Order: sequence, then structure tokens, then C-alpha cells
Amino acid sequence: MADLAAAVGRTLGVLTFPLERSKLRELALALHDEDPVWHDADSAAADGFDGGVPVPPTATVLAAHWSDGGIIGPPLALGMDIRRLLHGESAWTFTGVPVRLGDDLTATMVVADVTERPGRTGGTMTLLKIDTAFVNQRGEAVAALRDTWVEKAAP
Repeated sequence: MADLAAAVGRTLGVLTFPLERSKLRELALALHDEDPVWHDADSAAADGFDGGVPVPPTATVLAAHWSDGGIIGPPLALGMDIRRLLHGESAWTFTGVPVRLGDDLTATMVVADVTERPGRTGGTMTLLKIDTAFVNQRGEAVAALRDTWVEKAAP
């Protein structure tokens, strides 16, 4: 863990991605959200959302489509073993600034914490926490995400 612990505070990447109607529609389909605002641009305009459709809170997960290696890229870039890697948790905090269709979000990923604890079946498991801050094209903070990764103890 010595090398991994030294990564605390390290920026893992910064990326900017657009919140496009087609991607939001795909997200709505995955969430089984049948609201026409996601599926029909004419319906959205009729509801007064033309150019300002609010997005679901989990739209920040779309950042993984734009990052090298996808969602699993950061722990792998730090040298964690994919054969023992589990995604433990995701927790979002929202600032109250609305995120809208057409916004460009910039995500900055930073290693927040690295800890070890005994594994249930012996050995030591490593917990990696990565914080991602999201700002819109106006520089307003809109959300923060903390992902926890678990590298199980070696057999």
C-alpha cells in the first residue's frame, strides 16, 4: 500500500463532457423512466423545457464514457489488481445549482483516501476513495461524487 498511500491528493484526471439529449435518453431508458421529456424533444419544448431540460442527478455517471479506461480506469491506473477489485460504493452530494441539457460539465478526479483493513478470510484489503468534483461551463460547482473501491486481500 505504500505506493498507493502516496497517491492521496493526486489528481487522476480532468475531463469535460457534454450533456447531450441522446445520452440523457439512453440514461432514461436504463432507468426505465418513461417521461416524454427524455424521449421526445417536442414534448420537452411543450412543457417549457426547451433548452433547459433538467437532467437526472445520476447524469454525472456519463463522465465514465469520456474518461480513459471508463469507470474502472482510475483504480487500474493506480496499480490495483483487477482480479481482486470491487466497486464498493458511490455517494453524491449536490450543490443545488441545476444541471441542464446542453451543459458542459468538467469533472476533476482526486485520490481522497487510502486505507487498509483485515479481510474476512485473512490478509489485508485496501480501500481507495476517489473524489470527483463537477463544475458547469460557468464554473459553478454542481455536484461531487465519492467512489470507494475495494481491493480484496490476496489469496
